[in-house]
Amino acid sequence: MVVFFAILAGSAHAGPIRVKVENGKPIYYNVGSASLPSAVYYSDRAQEYEPLILQIGGRYGVDPLLIKAVIEAESDFYPYAVSRKGARGLMQLIPETAARYGVRNIFDPRENIQGGVHYLRDLLDLFSGDLRLTIAAYNAGENRVQAINDVPDFVETQNYVSKVMALYRGDASYTPVQATWRPRMVTYFKYVDQKGVTHYSLEPVAMATKVSFTY
Repeated sequence: MVVFFAILAGSAHAGPIRVKVENGKPIYYNVGSASLPSAVYYSDRAQEYEPLILQIGGRYGVDPLLIKAVIEAESDFYPYAVSRKGARGLMQLIPETAARYGVRNIFDPRENIQGGVHYLRDLLDLFSGDLRLTIAAYNAGENRVQAINDVPDFVETQNYVSKVMALYRGDASYTPVQATWRPRMVTYFKYVDQKGVTHYSLEPVAMATKVSFTY
């Protein structure tokens, strides 16, 4: 028998703990910290790029405050930033997007900002000036946003939109959302080898028995 229930951790700032009890043995899962306001502010490097942002924003008709907010959220105004997904530079362009907008040197601040702002301009046009959808599309891709005409239900994207909007509005903080813990069922293939040892495999095995675990 498997029973699920939630308790609160002892600390006032700790998040909820999910407990799974199976065969009398509890297993504890930390399902995220409580949502507390996070301060938002600009890097000391932001002022260095003001002239470029004003110039390029004027060229494409994109509010310089929006450009600044996106750069802060993307790279903290560090021109050589590289994400785990391969996005690069001040506006974190992936190579495909950089090529799409004619960016040859992705780490050059002028080229990177120009490519990113051109992309923002296209997204603003695509979503009829809707800032939330534009910002979401910059993070998650326009196809995902178009498919639902809303901010995707990704914690990263929701927090990205909240942070950029807070910076754009001049707010002092925003409250990030937390991932929701959901039980997940996984099916294994259980079999016993010639030595009598029981094994569990994710791949199908001849003469194996399917068993499922929820956690």
